[in-house]
Amino acid sequence: MKAKVLSVEEVLSEYVLSSEDEFLEKAEKWSLPKDNKGKYKTEVLDKYFSKKVKHSYESVIIAVSNQKGGEGKTTVSICLAEALAKSGKKVLLLDWDAQANITQLYVGQTDKSVFHSLGYKEESKVDISEIIVNLAPGLDLVPSSIHLANFTTPYERDDFDLLKEALLPIRSSYEYIIIDCPPSLGLILENALIAADLVLVPIQTRAFSVQGLKDLHGTIEKIRKKANPGLGLLGAVLNQYEDSRALSGLAETVRKYFPVFDSVVYRREAIPQSQAKRKLLSEYDPKAMQMFSTLAEEVMRRANGKKS
Repeated sequence: MKAKVLSVEEVLSEYVLSSEDEFLEKAEKWSLPKDNKGKYKTEVLDKYFSKKVKHSYESVIIAVSNQKGGEGKTTVSICLAEALAKSGKKVLLLDWDAQANITQLYVGQTDKSVFHSLGYKEESKVDISEIIVNLAPGLDLVPSSIHLANFTTPYERDDFDLLKEALLPIRSSYEYIIIDCPPSLGLILENALIAADLVLVPIQTRAFSVQGLKDLHGTIEKIRKKANPGLGLLGAVLNQYEDSRALSGLAETVRKYFPVFDSVVYRREAIPQSQAKRKLLSEYDPKAMQMFSTLAEEVMRRANGKKS
């Protein structure tokens, strides 16, 4: 059998090393042999370095959705993903909105975005792993861009499965994948629901926030029947909660369509302030972050039970 050889870049991905300089320094010090292409044999490397432990996860994909705008989908997506990562989970946050608010907050302009990983209209397809950006330990982001606004009309039957297919190669790399969906119905949302295992619905505690829940529930049921029978209803999260007596019946109204989380997200000025400063909430106000840590614990319990 021909001995396997690795380039310096491949060595860094396979073995526990902090940098290229560290490896080259040790390779020279220990006189590690290399071939005429500058590559090293794995049978030699194994004697000097420890291999990285590669994890393989059965990820849970959660679509954070509400067709009504202003309900806090993006904030809940960001902070939930951050809280899950803080709990020790490996998390991917996917900006699935042409407004690209998460991307603008933490990355800025980007040449390639999630749209370019779809292969829509037979355009050249970029592997989604190539555009992932790290935000914090255990937390990665797939950025979006205005290009996603072009993804509105299905040209092929398979266009409804493009996001699901794009995520397949990286699903085993994460424990949770959080999809921040746009405030609308249509091809973009249907792709998210077909790719997802569960749906989480943020809803502000205002009387008119229940408008549109029936339509969203109807879309979910349509996806269940035609494309994703395993899609579950994780629940609705009462957002920007102020404990108003006038809204005491809101949860009961929501329960007509979705189970309601016990955890609530209270209105806190620290949340918009942290975003204005382009900081993750745990860096800006750990106390405010505790709400989302509690929510993350309930999400994990419900996801493990696959509530529907």
